[in-house]
Amino acid sequence: MRGPKPKYPVELTTEEEKELRQLVRSHKAPQTKAKHARILLAAFDHPDWSNQQIAQAAGTVDRVVRHWRRRWSETRSIEDLPRPGRPRVFPP
Repeated sequence: MRGPKPKYPVELTTEEEKELRQLVRSHKAPQTKAKHARILLAAFDHPDWSNQQIAQAAGTVDRVVRHWRRRWSETRSIEDLPRPGRPRVFPP
């Protein structure tokens, strides 16, 4: 697939890579975190792939891949940011 080279390359230390791979294999991990880890690992394993190719491999869209590449380069975390607005009054 064509497309520009990714703006934010994903670089992982061996420990970060190990943690992300373990998260992807885990059956009890939240699926959103596992998807973020799959995106980052695909970007790390295949630095020549475009965002569209990574999105296709991870089963998502390229906008999500761009978002998580940027988030990883800025915070080195796959956690979602807190939601805006008033906190919940009642427990879930």
